[in-house]
Amino acid sequence: MLDAWRIVDAEALAAKALKDNPKSAAALEFDGRIKFYQGRYQEGLAVIERALAIDSKDPRRQAMKLLSQLTVDVHKSFKRNESTHFILFVDDKRDAILIPHALDALEKSYEAIGAELGYYPKEKVRVEIAPDATSFNAISTLSLRDIEETGAVGICKFNKLMIISPRALSFGYRWVDSLSHEYLHYAIVGLTNNQAPIWLHEGMARFYETRWRKPAAGAGAHEDYLTPANQTLLVQALEKNLFVGFKNMEPSLIHLDTPEQVQLAYAEAASAVDFINQSKGKSGMRELLTALNDKPTPEAIEKVYGLGFDAFESKWKSFLKAKGLKPIEGSRVRRLKVKKDQKEDDDIVALGEIQSVIARNRARLADQLLAKGRAVAALSEYQRALQASPQSPVILSKLGRLMIEQNRPEEALALLKKSLDIEPDGANTLVQLGRAYQATKNFKEARAALEEALQINPFHPLLYRLLIESYAALGENDKARQAKAALEKLAGNN
Repeated sequence: MLDAWRIVDAEALAAKALKDNPKSAAALEFDGRIKFYQGRYQEGLAVIERALAIDSKDPRRQAMKLLSQLTVDVHKSFKRNESTHFILFVDDKRDAILIPHALDALEKSYEAIGAELGYYPKEKVRVEIAPDATSFNAISTLSLRDIEETGAVGICKFNKLMIISPRALSFGYRWVDSLSHEYLHYAIVGLTNNQAPIWLHEGMARFYETRWRKPAAGAGAHEDYLTPANQTLLVQALEKNLFVGFKNMEPSLIHLDTPEQVQLAYAEAASAVDFINQSKGKSGMRELLTALNDKPTPEAIEKVYGLGFDAFESKWKSFLKAKGLKPIEGSRVRRLKVKKDQKEDDDIVALGEIQSVIARNRARLADQLLAKGRAVAALSEYQRALQASPQSPVILSKLGRLMIEQNRPEEALALLKKSLDIEPDGANTLVQLGRAYQATKNFKEARAALEEALQINPFHPLLYRLLIESYAALGENDKARQAKAALEKLAGNN
């Protein structure tokens, strides 16, 4: 019951066990775990300590005490924020700027996923945003390796959603989609009594994670999972028949060896959910989730789709092949990087992402020339760097930025759009795209690019200065005031 987050039922069992034997270490530990799952961390810690005083040798009990203590310590810097269906805990001094965006996206996820899957939790859902990698490790049990090697920036565990602040990573990440992604895991646990296999969990979470921001989108709307990198990985897997495979995704994708394997696994699982969705639609997905409550996955698939699991896999691969996917030149799996300190220079980090040594050296020289005010010479070096690596998102973005400063916004737009076609998660590129659109007086497109950048790196000061201008030009004065307040808060934190 506790594993399925049926907290009320589990609490009743714990109360009975403690009534029968108040000095049972096992019953006390279970009661402590329930309190932890309720977010009553200090109370849970006290009960676990009582259990350890009776029997101190149980390693699981010792681990629970450590997790409880670490969580209590992290929560000292957290402030509680509430919306209609969520309770959000954030480090108010460092990450308060995230609060309105997080709660807005979570509420939209609640409505969009509810409409899709028919799930509306009765209790408010607990959400925690860790301010740094150390805190994230403490409350989530995910390590620095999990973040940087497998891209694990969020987790749904212990009856709550947890992500790391985008401020902690170089260039940020799709943190708002990650909140929605973790909420989907929460919904799947509730809908299946925690019986869904990992491939279905991760496939659904990836397939639906952008639904919150595209509620009215029509057919093909969920194909956001086909990012340039994921599309390229799927093409390669089809050509060589080298898939991760659903069975190899258990018990968690973070145990796969490389970032490429992890992203391929996500892409495989999401495309399988795409296949399920297109085969029987919304009702079929709901029926499958219901069937998983009392049937193992192969039997549930057979009940709903009339296919054995091997036949299901075969038809899914045929479905995938029929999409006619093409590799995207220059795309690659993005490796996340935890910042060593907040003053880390993004430009220096970005240079390391340029794969060609020649192109990297020319881009570095261009950066140095630009720092010395030699813009014309820098422009020439960026162009030479681009010749050496024509599909580099970093060089395209740097050259686009300089084109804006040279009052050549139309040329900048072409470069920046190409960069985003290869790497759609480039927050800095989106900010420069907003600048370029503003320079051409296209304030609606500028606003769209800048608001998308907020979903990746909301700690970018230029982003707010540009948003203030776009909102003001569009007559959205309330939003302009909110952007100004956010900029002032950001300046205060720095």
